[in-house]
Amino acid sequence: MMIEATGVRKSFAGREVLRGIDLRVARGTVTCVIGPSGSGKSTFLRCVNHLERPDGGRILVDGEPIGYEPYRDGVRELRRRDLARQRRDIGMVFQRFHLFPHLTALANVVEGPVGAGRPRAEATEEALALLDRVGLADRRDAYPAQLSGGQQQRVAIARALAMRPKLMLFDEPTSALDPELVGEVLDVMRGLAADGMTMLVVTHELGFAREVADEVAFFDDGRIVESGPPGRVLTAPDHPRTRDFVTRVL
Repeated sequence: MMIEATGVRKSFAGREVLRGIDLRVARGTVTCVIGPSGSGKSTFLRCVNHLERPDGGRILVDGEPIGYEPYRDGVRELRRRDLARQRRDIGMVFQRFHLFPHLTALANVVEGPVGAGRPRAEATEEALALLDRVGLADRRDAYPAQLSGGQQQRVAIARALAMRPKLMLFDEPTSALDPELVGEVLDVMRGLAADGMTMLVVTHELGFAREVADEVAFFDDGRIVESGPPGRVLTAPDHPRTRDFVTRVL
């Protein structure tokens, strides 16, 4: 099992936004998380790589507690350097692209692996292959301001893949894009799924979820209200709240 989340809770300013999330993601599968804004989807995603520290519960990635290490009879929080090393195995693509504006597309992809100690020549060769994979080999020398939103997001995906992650997290990767640019990003994600990359995707693209996901989890008010295969959850959901959401979005 790649992700095992048990009883995950998180509060902000006294408001509980995650109310005991239990979720399992098998290795080599795609799980899409759907639900209304404010339901806790992105917060949970950020807890998976410890960008947010859960207030309760446990998250294991590939059998390891993220953000913690065994200590005496329990666990203790990892030091920043050790946490950064753990996160290298978890790629994350955000709503906004967060590219370095002063670096070219190629340099943005190379930066992480070189910073992690990989030889620059090796990192550059792999970055060129990744840019080709996301359809941007001809834009290697372009700066972010010279790229469309869809192109910037594809560079962001290549940058995450350059760290050779075993898990990819996507936080509504198409929500900041113009509608005509959404398809090019989803095509890259379809390719990753076909290659067997384990993916946890927060998305409003229900068509993508229906086509690619192995499992869909519907969040509402900090809880998973319903989960299961997309053919059931998106076509014949059991819970009335899921039915209402799917009807409105589709």
